[in-house]
Amino acid sequence: MAGDDLSQILDLARRELDDVPDEVWARFDSLVRRAFGTQRIYIAAHRKKQHLEQLQQAADDVDTQRIAQMLGVTPRRVRQLKKLR
Repeated sequence: MAGDDLSQILDLARRELDDVPDEVWARFDSLVRRAFGTQRIYIAAHRKKQHLEQLQQAADDVDTQRIAQMLGVTPRRVRQLKKLR
């Protein structure tokens, strides 16, 4: 295995949540390793949810083509997402 994915995830979380004490991160690390050690854990990206949130933030007067460029999707996908709102 190339690296320790949990360590990378925890490092990211530590940087974003710098008010959480190191002891808490150590306990969390230990707990996750006991429960899921040696397993590959799938973490869903929730792209649709993220796209819907970004679409909600976009101004109503922004055209479909521009939104597609912002989200990195096709204009057809933007129209689909708009129907889900």
